Amino acid sequence: INATNPAAVIAAMDKFSATPTGQAGPGTVTLFQYIVNGESPATHNFVVNYPSLEDMDASLARNAMSQDWATFLEELSAVSEQVHTMMFRSTGITSGDSSSITSPNSAGNWIFMNVQDPATYVDAWQDLNSNDSLQGTNTLLEIIADGTDGITHAIIQSANNMASLLATPPQQLPGWSRFIDRVGDIRTIENRTMVARVKSWTAQ
Repeated sequence: INATNPAAVIAAMDKFSATPTGQAGPGTVTLFQYIVNGESPATHNFVVNYPSLEDMDASLARNAMSQDWATFLEELSAVSEQVHTMMFRSTGITSGDSSSITSPNSAGNWIFMNVQDPATYVDAWQDLNSNDSLQGTNTLLEIIADGTDGITHAIIQSANNMASLLATPPQQLPGWSRFIDRVGDIRTIENRTMVARVKSWTAQ
């Protein structure tokens, strides 16, 4: 979203989260602020994670019939404009220690790609991350739908803050040259963004 009033965006989500509809949802909603986002006008994004596909279906059906959700959308549209949407699925492939990320305002480096040979890419990526000295976590996502951008996968790097996130550039990792040799012809980087976590909401 492109938020003209970020505080009002948070207030609208706070209000919805406290409603019966918001409390019924089993997922986690996280608001991120873009620190770097190329030429995109988006200033913030909501990431919604569901425990299962069944939970996602139930939440979508519940929201479609909910006045709480309709009110939230109305309040959100008054202080922001939707720029883009996408749907992702966890591959279960990650490295690092998630418990090391303790900051409520953690930092992220999100790399979006078009991968033509996912099996080879995953193998090379896991090989690189077996010697990973980056602080925080690295997670590989599959992009299910993204409109017309042609993105198939994303790497989500997370750390407590920007200093930790940028402390060890990927190019300094052992095996980086071999990784590039293996994936250089099978993936195209479409977009890279830097984000900071603002707030998360979960049902109580």
